[in-house]
Amino acid sequence: MKTHAVSVLFVANYPTNTGYAWDHIERLFARVADRLEDFGVRTFVAFPAIPEPPRALDGSHATPVTLDASLDRQASTRDTIRFIRNHDVKAVYFTDRPLWRFEYVWLRLAGVQRVIVHDRTSGARVVPRGIKRVAKWVLGRISGFNANTVVAVSEFVRRRDLEVWQIPPERIVTIYNGFPVGPNRSPDRRQTHHELGIAEERPIIACACRAAMHKGVDYLFRAFDRLMGSHALDNRPVLVYLGDGPYMNTLIRIHSELSCRRDILLGGYRPRAVELLKDADLFVVPSIWEDAFPSAVLEPMSRGIPVIASDVGGIPEMIEDGVSGLLVPPADEENLATALEQLLSDPEHRLRIGAAARRRVAQSFPPERQVERIINLLLVAVGRLPP
Repeated sequence: MKTHAVSVLFVANYPTNTGYAWDHIERLFARVADRLEDFGVRTFVAFPAIPEPPRALDGSHATPVTLDASLDRQASTRDTIRFIRNHDVKAVYFTDRPLWRFEYVWLRLAGVQRVIVHDRTSGARVVPRGIKRVAKWVLGRISGFNANTVVAVSEFVRRRDLEVWQIPPERIVTIYNGFPVGPNRSPDRRQTHHELGIAEERPIIACACRAAMHKGVDYLFRAFDRLMGSHALDNRPVLVYLGDGPYMNTLIRIHSELSCRRDILLGGYRPRAVELLKDADLFVVPSIWEDAFPSAVLEPMSRGIPVIASDVGGIPEMIEDGVSGLLVPPADEENLATALEQLLSDPEHRLRIGAAARRRVAQSFPPERQVERIINLLLVAVGRLPP
């Protein structure tokens, strides 16, 4: 049994088993914890609440603890400092938290050697100008208040953080999310059709995301309506949308006004949407804002399903346009309808795109590469490797 001289603390932003996106992050924590154990480094994962054991950490060396480590309240900062001192925590790993904050000073005074922030946040930010830019440049170089390392999930996020936060470039590293290659889609499988009650000969266009305005699902609905009204396809496709959220009532209203409404299936929220849609003929990610590095693109690609996605944020780093997927301008119904027709009317081209997408995930986004790079950051942080 190993003796743990030092520890690292991962901070979860939500209670255990909140949802798919955080399950993916916590599985990363688990894989990293198992590797750190080999170096005699203990791993804790702080949850603000643990209503049930975290399924993503099950069987790993990551130890879940009930601890509000958000640093958003005085009590949270106090309890986190106490935990750091009691467990000799040398590195704290935040996800989607501020790159600069005063409370990081207290963590360092408690014994933390490195603060790391994993930035997966989407959307653009206001680039500072004038005196505000100078002030941010100065604050970005006051080491006690800043994260030692920012892990950006895409070059888009890296560029944005450099421009907005004005921190030194050497403190930001791009580490792409890794994703395991899933089982390849077979054109003969029709399990999705059976589960959703869709005739086997009908192609399925799939979209799975939160019902929010910035996800662009309304543009997809209208593009599909344009496609169905303008072109005669051999087999009439079905658009399946799985999701729920604050924009759902608007989507329902838009859906009711479309001439092709009977060809659009609103399936509601499903915890494992992509698993349900594993036999879809193509996926669409119609975001109208700058997605950082969406798993909604990577997961269907990993299964060999061709993806049509908006040319925004980090998505162009995931898809080689025309090779491993198709990119379209955001909020452009005409171009989206054309891309849909292009893949629906040519099944062989669709299969080639899907196969290339699966290869790209395997070659460019293996989970082992992501884990290895994060491990190296943490081993430097706790003194097991030289900087």
